[in-house]
Amino acid sequence: MGIVHADLLILIGVLLVPLTLLAKVRRLTGLDRGLKLILLGSLFLCAAAFVDYLEETALKPHMDAMASKDAWNLLVAVFGYVPGLFLTALGLSRWFKVSLLWEEEVKRRKAAEAELRRRTQQLQYAVEEAERASRAKTEFLAKMSHELRTPLNAIIGFSEVMNMQVFGRLGERRYEEYSHLIHRSGKLLLDIISDILDLAKVEAGKLDLDEEEFYLGDLLEECLPIVEFNARDKGLLLERQIAKDQYLWADRRIVKQMILNLLSNAIKFTKPGGTIMAASLLMPDGCYALIVKDTGEGMHQEEITVALEPFGQIESVMTRSHEGTGLGLSLVRTFIQLHGGEIFIESEKGKGTSVCLKFPLSRNLSKAAE
Repeated sequence: MGIVHADLLILIGVLLVPLTLLAKVRRLTGLDRGLKLILLGSLFLCAAAFVDYLEETALKPHMDAMASKDAWNLLVAVFGYVPGLFLTALGLSRWFKVSLLWEEEVKRRKAAEAELRRRTQQLQYAVEEAERASRAKTEFLAKMSHELRTPLNAIIGFSEVMNMQVFGRLGERRYEEYSHLIHRSGKLLLDIISDILDLAKVEAGKLDLDEEEFYLGDLLEECLPIVEFNARDKGLLLERQIAKDQYLWADRRIVKQMILNLLSNAIKFTKPGGTIMAASLLMPDGCYALIVKDTGEGMHQEEITVALEPFGQIESVMTRSHEGTGLGLSLVRTFIQLHGGEIFIESEKGKGTSVCLKFPLSRNLSKAAE
């Protein structure tokens, strides 16, 4: 009785199929349905091949003496080879189908990746174009700043001489009115150009802080007379509340511009008879704060968001009744953020607005900080 037999080779060949699959996936749980069918079919085939092997080796004398050998062989074929071949074929069919789906998915993902790379290149090109355009805009504004400001300063200066009638009377009252209009329009245009240039410097990252130590109360007192004429001309009451010994480390020019922007906005949006309060305070945490509060038109939360954006205009172009580009509040927020501070706005429609500029504690140079 030999051990090696053709049925043994069949058994080994069939047994290699599930062993190879299990070695590839290296797990028994979470298998695909097709793999499960192939493993189950291989189990039936292995069992049938093992029975045939025993029949031809160890059990051969008994099988030769068995009267119903043919019926036994048919039983083995029906309950071994037939379901094994069926399940294996079904599993292979599903496996090939899944493989085709995987192949299609791989092709789809490769196509998506290629499209993504193409879109990324287009986006990079668009970003580069936008950066070039931004640099060109910044360079243009920087070059034009002198050309724009020089004639405007001349217009403002000569119109101011005419208003003051330094060299005698103009001779006609309408000329006096015209000179006032020229002076006012020139100053407005100069302010707009200055705001746009400052915004361009901020966007280009070229606005550097020229920091120094100064007394915050003196700066506030310096700003109030500049806007006092406009406030008095509009019938507004301008109040002040200035704390003592507030020494700040910051860019004095920019802080002055922030104060003037807030005061100008307050005067612009406050009706005659209203009140404007300018204050410098020491916060409970030791930080300094500048506050400008008015009894003007006020804003909703959505309008505050719009007003903080560059060129943000709360009213439409057709209905707005105030001059300006909408850069004032946006620049104030940018400037206070450059100093490491924060801006807080509280406003109620029809009741007024309060704007608080809070400087970080590190810029407080007074004894309170120590």
